[in-house]
Parts: sequence; structure tokens; C-alpha cells
Amino acid sequence: MLKYKVKREGRQAVPVFAFEDREYALLGEFLLAEAKNFGAELLSFLSDCEKASVPAEFAGNVFRVEASGGGAKVINDITDRECSLPLAELKVLVEKYVGLLEE
Repeated sequence: MLKYKVKREGRQAVPVFAFEDREYALLGEFLLAEAKNFGAELLSFLSDCEKASVPAEFAGNVFRVEASGGGAKVINDITDRECSLPLAELKVLVEKYVGLLEE
């Protein structure tokens, strides 16, 4: 399981996930850029990928998610930086982030 802290400035501020492992720092940027704007669509995509087990791709404004064989790769299309993790873990992160946005 990925370790992170949720930071917020004030009650109405957008949550920011700060990951302990620098390898996953890109995920915090991804959540801010894409889960904030496309949370429901992204969750639907991740759920469909878990069920179908076929390669698929979700493209947002800056980031893209490639899902295949139970794994996911989050790619920043501007910088080409990427991060790989299990699909189930990415889904949990997006669910938690969207839940915090709805509070």
C-alpha cells in the first residue's frame, strides 16, 4: 500500500496527496490535474478495466492512464514522466481523492 499524507490549506482548499516514496510523487500531480476534473469518469474507467482485463487508455488534460493486466501506468504527456502501480491501488487512490473533494 502506498504511503502518503493529505495536505489541505483551509476548509475549502483542494486536497493534495504527498507521497512518502518520491517514485510516486507524480501521482499527487495526477490527482490534482485529472481526478479533480474527471473523478467520476476516471473511477468508471478504472472499474471497467478491472472487470474487462483488456488494455485500455484514459486521457485527461495533462495525464494519461494506460491499464493492462492488472497494472496501471500514469503518464504526464507534457514531460513524459511516468509511474507504474497496480490498477487496484490507483482505483483506491482516486476513490479516496474524490471522496475528499465531496466532503
